[in-house]
This record gives sequence, structure tokens and C-alpha cells, in this order.
Amino acid sequence: LGYCWGTKSWQHGTMEAFQTLAEVAVAIAGFSSLAIVFRGRSSDWQGQDYVSLAFAMAWSIGSVFLALLPIILGEFGVDLATSSRIGLFCIVIYMLLFGGILTYVRKTVASAEGGAIQLSFGLSLFFCFIVFGALLAATGILPGPPHGWLASAIALLMAHATAELGLLVVNVVRQSE
Repeated sequence: LGYCWGTKSWQHGTMEAFQTLAEVAVAIAGFSSLAIVFRGRSSDWQGQDYVSLAFAMAWSIGSVFLALLPIILGEFGVDLATSSRIGLFCIVIYMLLFGGILTYVRKTVASAEGGAIQLSFGLSLFFCFIVFGALLAATGILPGPPHGWLASAIALLMAHATAELGLLVVNVVRQSE
């Protein structure tokens, strides 16, 4: 159930959508952890495989907390529009922080292994799209309700986590051939 700001009553609307997003993000995180189980011996893993898994986990775990943020802030009396804008700014900060750290780790691991850094141009562009879109929505430049943009940004962040997991699986298949 979701909290309806202004009426102090419960509804099955916007907040339920954020709860559903959080549940889906937990499922993605759980599926990511299955990659560890099915991957086999740790000696089969390359350093960049760990980084891909870290990206998938960071984006899915971050999605859980970001989806729950409006619900938590609502309990403290923050209205939906404000909590959604806060959530959008948090997505920008979260993605830039973790994206920067994990990209640096990926670059460092690639240098240590003597190989090229494994970056996907499409995923990098997708990352920029999410960050830039969330920033525009948080500042009110994009039309529409902020909670719609927040839900969209969280869904895109989960799609990014799924894509990172997909790259990990493809890399695993290539290495086993």
C-alpha cells in the first residue's frame, strides 16, 4: 500500500509502483548472485568479470533503495513531488559516484591483466542518458510529474543492471569456448 500525500490515507497507486520496482530490483540482484553459483571455480573468473558483476549488483541494489526512498520520505511528511525530485538527484549522484569508481576499477584491472578495458559503447551511452534525463527531470526541465520520471529512471537503472549481467553471461560463454 502507498501513502497518499495530503489526504493522510492509504491508496494502491504511486507508492505501490515504487514497491514493485523495489521488488523487481531485488530479483535482479538475486539473479546476479546466481552468476556466482553457476560460474564455477573462482580461477575461471577474469578481473573484469568481477567488475561486471559489481556493476549489476550496484545498479540493482541502488534501485531498491531509490525505489523505497519516496515511501520513506512520505512517512516523514515529505510530499510526493519533493521526494521524487530528491530521488532523481540521488540517482544522478549514485550513478556518477559508483559508475566512476567501478569504471576506474575496471580500467585498473584491465591494465593489471594486460588487456583492453571491456566497455560497451551502448551501455556507456545508456548510462549518460539515464544520468542526464534524471538531472533534467530533477530540475523540472522535463514536463510531467517527477514521480513518473523517478519511476522511469529506476526502471532504466534496473535495465542497465540487467544489461551488465547479460554482458557477464556473454563473456562467460566466450571464455568457455
